[in-house]
Amino acid sequence: MVDFENLMLVLTASIVGTLVAIGGIITVIYAIKKKNRLILLFSAMWLSYAVYWFIDAAAHYYYSTFLMMLAILPQLIGVPCIIVFIELIKKEHVNPIKISILIIIEALLLYITFFVPGNYEIIPGYGVHNKGILRIFQVIFLFYFVSLYFIWSYQTWRKAPASLKRLTSLLLIGSTLFSIVTAFMYALGTFVKMLNTIAFMVNGIGAFTTIIVILKDSRIIFVLPFKAYRIIVVDTNESVALFKHDWAKVGELEESMFSMMLQAIGNVLDDILKKGEVQEIQMDRAVLLIQHDKTYSIASILIASKSCKSLRYGLKRFNEKFIAVFGSNLDKERKVGEFEETQEIVDVVFDFVPSYKEVKNR
Repeated sequence: MVDFENLMLVLTASIVGTLVAIGGIITVIYAIKKKNRLILLFSAMWLSYAVYWFIDAAAHYYYSTFLMMLAILPQLIGVPCIIVFIELIKKEHVNPIKISILIIIEALLLYITFFVPGNYEIIPGYGVHNKGILRIFQVIFLFYFVSLYFIWSYQTWRKAPASLKRLTSLLLIGSTLFSIVTAFMYALGTFVKMLNTIAFMVNGIGAFTTIIVILKDSRIIFVLPFKAYRIIVVDTNESVALFKHDWAKVGELEESMFSMMLQAIGNVLDDILKKGEVQEIQMDRAVLLIQHDKTYSIASILIASKSCKSLRYGLKRFNEKFIAVFGSNLDKERKVGEFEETQEIVDVVFDFVPSYKEVKNR
């Protein structure tokens, strides 16, 4: 006779492992295609968790405490991946305090798992049940990790533009199921074992939802790092704006005066410091990123809330593509209207930038 509780544990863990594995494989393919290292970190977490769920299912099926002990290893690999992913999204550097706390918790959890006896109980008809100090540290580990994950998704939802609000709402729902709801169910599963089975399914549904939402529109992961306002291409000799594109509402700007100001600042600093062109100007609530091209007296200028690698690299690529496409036009008299195709370059190079402009219904 099949033991119902054991069957449900094995079945739900296997289903969750399959869902997370599919999501992990899809995100790896996407990351390679887009050459996005951040998504690779995201996928590494889900692939590690897929391995965890499959080992967990096998441990319950074979009533094996050894397999249950081994299951902790992919968890200890996957969680740092997602924490680093979240930290790099938000600040482009990892918070040493958060990582230090995580390392301490993981080290204690690893020691207790393999070197402290009496933390596993084999229950006929059910499977392997964690208990004692191991269960306590697993709950602490889970709550610490999922709290950071939930905070990230909540902040993303709160700051998302209207165009991404529906998707970020789904992200918040999915991350809530994956994090807070799962953690509470797992904690209560210490006393009501059937809740562990429900927690497995809730975790899988939440995980798969967050994966699909981010793959649907990867601009979601760039909501927190910065807010891009405008990109301008200026003729530095004539002080004329050849092209302009806005991602967010900004004040009116006289491009010719703007170009003259930048050129004057650059010339003065170069005369005094002899250190080359100005590439970045910091303000209290914004930054100007500047990419010069001396051959054609062209400068691409990006206005954003803060500087980051993604924007700096994007601006460099944008300027190179602009020169490659319009190089022949730049050798002769330059007319503003002939550079409208630059919008296609913006759409390709800055496809990761969220737009905060209101879309008018036609």
